[in-house]
Amino acid sequence: MNLNKYFGYFTGKTKLFLMTVALGLDLLIGAAGYLSGYKIHMDVFYLIPIAFVVWFVGTRAGIAMSFVSIATRTASRSVGGKILHGYFITSWNTAIYLAFFLVVTLLLARLKDYLQERANLISELRTALNEVTELSGILPICASCKKIRNDKGYWQHVEEYLSKHTNAEFSHGLCEECSMKLYPQYYKGSKAEKDVQQNSTPKKKQE
Repeated sequence: MNLNKYFGYFTGKTKLFLMTVALGLDLLIGAAGYLSGYKIHMDVFYLIPIAFVVWFVGTRAGIAMSFVSIATRTASRSVGGKILHGYFITSWNTAIYLAFFLVVTLLLARLKDYLQERANLISELRTALNEVTELSGILPICASCKKIRNDKGYWQHVEEYLSKHTNAEFSHGLCEECSMKLYPQYYKGSKAEKDVQQNSTPKKKQE
């Protein structure tokens, strides 16, 4: 049985439709309880419409369905003549069943919230993993033009290769050394020229 198919069918339906389905289930269980006689207990099956409403409608609707299920149970037992122990014991048992239904309602609501949070977290992690691409291994790069050879054997510029394999974006500028080579008229005699010359001059080894 493919439960996801049924979950998908009820997901997105109107609250009126979902509540109508739950009430129909509740009445069917009440009728089954009436027809089954006193020795066969059908009370646990009232959790089916309660769980249905909690999952597809919400917690408040589940609480309301708990009270509806108690009313249906009481009516079914009264019509079927199953109240044999007096009104005090009957009221006590009804209160216990109501408390049981409400506890299950709250637990199911908490489970639903937990699963929803987990699904959202998994979705966020998958999105983050899809956005992150890590380069690893040895990249063959040309010693002259600095192009990188890709997996297909073609040579690409560094910017093009990294842009394709990562989320990095490039903006172009000029370092001081290249600026002086391309535009020496703007740097002749300046402090930047002296610093570049000093850094580019090889240091003599100490004897």
